[in-house]
Amino acid sequence: MVLQTPPTPGTPELSTTALYCYGVVSADAAASQAGTGLGGASVEPVRFRELAALTSPVPPGQVRAKRADLLRHFDVLGTAFEHGTVVPLRFGIVFDDEAALARDFLEPRRDELLGLLRKLRDRVELRVTAHYREEAILAEIVRTNRRVGALREATRTGGSHQLLVELGELVSAELQARTARDVRATLERLQPLALEYDLDAEPIEHQVLRASFLVDRKRVPAFDKAMEELAAEQAARIDFKVVGPLPPHSFVSLEGRR
Repeated sequence: MVLQTPPTPGTPELSTTALYCYGVVSADAAASQAGTGLGGASVEPVRFRELAALTSPVPPGQVRAKRADLLRHFDVLGTAFEHGTVVPLRFGIVFDDEAALARDFLEPRRDELLGLLRKLRDRVELRVTAHYREEAILAEIVRTNRRVGALREATRTGGSHQLLVELGELVSAELQARTARDVRATLERLQPLALEYDLDAEPIEHQVLRASFLVDRKRVPAFDKAMEELAAEQAARIDFKVVGPLPPHSFVSLEGRR
């Protein structure tokens, strides 16, 4: 085995000598993390020239995406991020040993990894989610759309199936239209403060948006201020939540091999 990304059913269990890889940092910023890795293992850097991969020995058994291990994965990257730039890898990247890690990943992709470390220097990810207050947005639709208001009254104590279907379709269309407008308005406020953004194209019900923004560290206060103003303006109808600064997971698409 050179790499698992991640294992599939029927894959033989990994030996205890395999190395789990969390991400890549510059060699001069690499540091050990005692007991923070998967299974409570210590995280140690594996250096290759200017690069260092953050690794820990894989405990017996397959690497599965359990909540505790996912949290440890992100915690390791978060700790490293406090001390410098990190190129995060997705969960489940495993190599046989240090030689395989250097031979199959760090050496052939050295230029790409160095380029990412330069690109991501002093840049952070901020994740923004926004959800409608359900009662408030439905009241808004009823108040501003006469047909919806009339149908709501007509079906309050029953009504025909046809009228109920029409009411549901109208409310859905109004909700979609409001979501599109509110997404545009939110991006107009936040996009100028970010270098890039990644928008979830399929939000869940009553979710206005879920997006990640790549922001220069020095602009984080300005981004936070814009978010506070936006949240205050929309407090009656939309709840906003911001998570970060985080390592830029959404702006790195590294796989273990090519």
